[in-house]
Amino acid sequence: MKGYVLTLALTSLVSWGFGLTENSSAGAVSRLDTTQLSQTLQAQSSNLPRAIAHKILRDASKRSGVPRRELQITQVVSKTFGNPCEFNFGEICTREYNPIEGWKVVVRVRQDSWTYHVDKSGKQIVLDPKVSALQILPKTISYAILTDASNRSGVAIADLTITKATPRTFGNSCVFGFGEVCIQIFDPIEGWEVIVKVKGQFWTYHVNKDGSQIVLDPKVTVIKKN
Repeated sequence: MKGYVLTLALTSLVSWGFGLTENSSAGAVSRLDTTQLSQTLQAQSSNLPRAIAHKILRDASKRSGVPRRELQITQVVSKTFGNPCEFNFGEICTREYNPIEGWKVVVRVRQDSWTYHVDKSGKQIVLDPKVSALQILPKTISYAILTDASNRSGVAIADLTITKATPRTFGNSCVFGFGEVCIQIFDPIEGWEVIVKVKGQFWTYHVNKDGSQIVLDPKVTVIKKN
């Protein structure tokens, strides 16, 4: 009877699309430890739709640069968020009761745990802003910035360090380009302010979301190594 119940559970997990990738249930059991099985059953029992789970993993993959197959949902908790402020991880919120039904979802990203809030429809997916910006700066952009710093300074990429990365909405291209006196027009550019340690200096870069625009603060004094 126990074997029959386990077979049913594993069959359900395969159809749900989490954790098991083998066609053979027996082969899958040998690759799935007890902890992962428990976590997957927990996610299933919390009624998190597969489509929403995939959207969350896709977001985490895009932000981190880690392939989706290497990410893992470790916790799913059904929640009624008291109001939009609470849903959006507000630390100080009003007592207004304007409930949002959804889930708190924790994703394992390498050695870190990222917490998401998602509503029942899956249209609103919010990552906890306390997640370190260094964790969500895509690797391709990090490498592009370090390559630029290396080319300018002559210092090997291995000897450079990104010490800080802060998500920013630059008001317009003038602000993005480190303009000191800019017009007030609002034409926002989403991206990051990134600090790179180059020997004893700290260089400030502005980079947009896709990494197609990378600008070094013109106040930086670049001393090329001979």
